[in-house]
Amino acid sequence: MKKVAELKIFGHKLLVRSDENEEYIRAIEDYLNTKIEEVRENTKAVSSLDLALLAALNITGEVIKNKEILKELGRKSEELSLKIDRRLT
Repeated sequence: MKKVAELKIFGHKLLVRSDENEEYIRAIEDYLNTKIEEVRENTKAVSSLDLALLAALNITGEVIKNKEILKELGRKSEELSLKIDRRLT
């Protein structure tokens, strides 16, 4: 059952529905606020929309890099598994 949580993102209140627990939702809220604050400190952008979009771009970049890392780790894991299988047989 989806729960409603009230988030405060860069001073804006936002209601979201989620199946996730409160702790997870708060972790996302904190992470996003941290990223927006990082952008605010490192750019001349002043509008909330610009800050949010720049934070979204940074987070998207992190996600893409992490996906590439996971893909490479999966590939290496498969290679190691095959090498282990060859040595055991």
